[in-house]
Amino acid sequence: MRIIDAEPQVIADLQDEGRVLAEQRYPSFTIITVLHPTLGKLVLVQDRNGGGAMVETGD
Repeated sequence: MRIIDAEPQVIADLQDEGRVLAEQRYPSFTIITVLHPTLGKLVLVQDRNGGGAMVETGD
């Protein structure tokens, strides 16, 4: 499992390229799960400014 910092454009691109499985919003951040065609299962953590982190689950 790897955690990688992600700029707003990267998070948006990953959502567009993959299939969003679930999204949960919280006051300070949003968690998005994505099934990406080449990267596999991803968890995106997005802050209010659009940036955040990408977690490759390795499954």
